[in-house]
Amino acid sequence: MVFFKYRAHRAVLRGLPMLLLVSVCLSSCATSEALYLRLGAPEREAPPDFPRPSYRDEDIHGDFPEAVYIKTRTQTFNTYQYYLIKDALIWYKSIESEKEPHDWTLFEKTGLPHNERKPGFAKPRAIVEISADADELVALSDDGGFYRFCFDKTIAHASNVWLDKQGWPKEEQLFLDERTSKNRAWALGKRNNQVLYYEDPFGNQHHNGTMEIATAYVLLEDGQEICYADTGLPSDFSRNYIGPERGAFKAASLSASASTLFVINEAGEMYTRMADFDITGSDPMFFKYAYTPYTSDVPGTSYLSNLTEWALPSEDWRAQPPISLVGKAALTRHITILQNGQGNGARELRVAGLDEQGVTGYWTKAIFDESWAFRAAALHFSDAAFLQAANEERGLSLDKRYSGYWWDSGIKEEGWEYEIPNFNILEGDCDFRVTWRGEICTLKLHPAEMWAYLTRDYVPGRTGSPKMFLVTLEIPNHAFDGLSEGFTQALTAQYLKNDRKLFQYTVAASSRFLLLRDTGRLDSVLFLTDGSISNSLAEFRPSYLVEGFAELPRYLSPELAYAPGAVLTADDKSELANKIEANRLFRHVLKYQIRALKWSELTAFKINFGYIPLHYITRLTPLRFIDVPKIRTVTEFGDKIVLANSAYNTVIANLRIVLYEEMIKTVETRIKSYRASAKQLAKGAESVLLPVATPVPMLDYLDSLEFSLTGELTK
Repeated sequence: MVFFKYRAHRAVLRGLPMLLLVSVCLSSCATSEALYLRLGAPEREAPPDFPRPSYRDEDIHGDFPEAVYIKTRTQTFNTYQYYLIKDALIWYKSIESEKEPHDWTLFEKTGLPHNERKPGFAKPRAIVEISADADELVALSDDGGFYRFCFDKTIAHASNVWLDKQGWPKEEQLFLDERTSKNRAWALGKRNNQVLYYEDPFGNQHHNGTMEIATAYVLLEDGQEICYADTGLPSDFSRNYIGPERGAFKAASLSASASTLFVINEAGEMYTRMADFDITGSDPMFFKYAYTPYTSDVPGTSYLSNLTEWALPSEDWRAQPPISLVGKAALTRHITILQNGQGNGARELRVAGLDEQGVTGYWTKAIFDESWAFRAAALHFSDAAFLQAANEERGLSLDKRYSGYWWDSGIKEEGWEYEIPNFNILEGDCDFRVTWRGEICTLKLHPAEMWAYLTRDYVPGRTGSPKMFLVTLEIPNHAFDGLSEGFTQALTAQYLKNDRKLFQYTVAASSRFLLLRDTGRLDSVLFLTDGSISNSLAEFRPSYLVEGFAELPRYLSPELAYAPGAVLTADDKSELANKIEANRLFRHVLKYQIRALKWSELTAFKINFGYIPLHYITRLTPLRFIDVPKIRTVTEFGDKIVLANSAYNTVIANLRIVLYEEMIKTVETRIKSYRASAKQLAKGAESVLLPVATPVPMLDYLDSLEFSLTGELTK
């Protein structure tokens, strides 16, 4: 065990917000590791009823075409080969005429992902969608599971082999979930040695390194949000990017290549953006970042450029020039971006459609060019594929206003008020307004989502449980102009030393509150709310952290529960039996969740136990000067990230465990009551009156408990 400055005594959970942001707090791991090991790591199962869209419109090149020009859900290509799906199997042929196979052939002989060398490989029944980029092919099974085939060998995986799992620190199969299954589009984007380097907003080039980053991007049903999964992150789609125009832009389709996204809306407006977990600043354990412009003379062809500081904030969405449509010209939702060389500019954009004469083909240009050219190709489009040119609909941005106060050791700071008028839970910079005696100063915050090492079955920030950010403060030019001398001096003393100081702050954000901490002020927290709850830190309730979890509405759903005092008759026997079975299955789900949460606590403990001693050994010895390999980089912010993750996991896991255990008690009581009623009806009773008692309000129950600052139940 490692002991730190903070020691938690008995306290009401109002102290919990501080824990979420105290980077020097560690789980006490009261439950023994041996117990968790006996439980075993729970394996996720494929989600049921994966919705299958109609794929007739995706075969735009026809059956077994000579070439594939536009990537769709069923026809695609990478650097080496063309691919298509026929009869739920994958077929392929070589792009280069001198290489085999010349004709369409079942991929890897069977057309289905398989790996006989890997015990327990989850072989799919059928493949329904595919995507490809660089040296990789990704296949989606009929139950929503992802499979990867990589041609080039790296230190992370062998070459020419199917993989059914991905992620770190635990490899699991990636599945489409409830949010992502009804997507408008999804695509693989892979940045590796083929594109070689990345050029940041300062104009500095950075070698991609010895590894690779493969990202699956998913455009959600609303067209405004893009979720993503990364092979180096836990296997879920809980992370996201904001769409163009602060998320107001409604994209009709998406394509990706080498971490560059390409979207188009119904009006034919187009944007591109280069974004992945590393580029956007979320990976300070493996990359250096900087908000202060500088010039590097190390070229991207040199591995050493991987070790220089990557510019932040990363690039925003870039509007692409419109395609001029005259005569019979028209555009479709079938778009493609492909990598064709080294560096950011090595991307080609393609938009399938018709030219002014009505000839089928695609419009194309290099990503930074200003004009488009048309190339004829034998493509086949359904009526639904064409964009509705008159539709320029915009959605609502998730930008939101939060306001509140600093609290120092639980005491409110007097005379000062704070506001963030445009915080977006997805991502993006925001203003930070400080008010003193009627004067207002506007600073800027740069949040970057914090790396989390646990697979999440929820969307952080929108299910009660906060989303964690590392935050850098920027003082814009002339920010203090026109302010009084006293206000300027106070702002200078408080913030000037932290101007563009990398990740000096952390934020825990939900749809209802923000908790911001300066990591140099261990006893203070800025508590902001959206007005739906009190902005008094003393009134913070534990239910805020779990109120959005799916189990809560499920617990009281009509599928599981009758209204209190309901009268049942013989006609209700079948429905009663269904409710008993549904409750039994729900109890099983809750027990599984508890088991998974306890395993997550063990994972947190193991990572803490393995990393923290190494971190301090490195920082206190000459090892801190070594950065090849990245010893210095890994230990720069690693303690903040690892310990904040530990604190966050402990709080959320313990709250959910307590909640689910109480639910299980109630569900078991419900099952007994329903079974007793079923027996009475089976014996010939004309009717049965169910108990009038109202189900336990779970959030109120949680708020009635006391917890320690480590999230442990104390009473």
